[in-house]
Amino acid sequence: MFDHHPPPRSLAPGLLIAVPQLLDPNFRQSVVLLLQQSEEGAVGLVINRESTLSLRELCRDHKITYEGDPGKKVRVGGPVQPEQGLVLFGPEIDDSEGRAVVDGLQVSASTRTLSRLCEGTGKRFHCFSGYAGWGPGQLEREIHEGSWILAPPDARLILDAPPDDVWTGALESNGIDPAAIVPGGTELS
Repeated sequence: MFDHHPPPRSLAPGLLIAVPQLLDPNFRQSVVLLLQQSEEGAVGLVINRESTLSLRELCRDHKITYEGDPGKKVRVGGPVQPEQGLVLFGPEIDDSEGRAVVDGLQVSASTRTLSRLCEGTGKRFHCFSGYAGWGPGQLEREIHEGSWILAPPDARLILDAPPDDVWTGALESNGIDPAAIVPGGTELS
């Protein structure tokens, strides 16, 4: 007859924290902000991987005025569609093109949003190239295999922590000592 099982609960929004054994270079010691998950697959942003491209250079290439930190880098959101840009930003700007992810954090793919964020200083945001994507059931399999630790999203960690501190900070804020994670019998890729 009919299957009356409710659809699986989405893990988005949430954080995926790579276990130390996850050696895939795209995700080694990464923290991913999972933006959406459904039966069709999942989409997220690696939040702790900087590119070599400065935000100032990106803005210059797109004729956007940039008045912020000259050392700020564009982050690598993942290996899928690196030409696709996204911004995560805090509540300092009310942007009609932004979509709320969690309290204190919005996402947008609009160049106009990036332009508004780059005007002046004091706005908390990160610009990403590309994103992480999983096909139907792929992320669920990786979680079942133990590749990811699930955690609630934390806007302060995402917006304020230096990228090199995000992985350890995400583990520690969830009561996990990175040194205490016991390696499994096989390497994950």
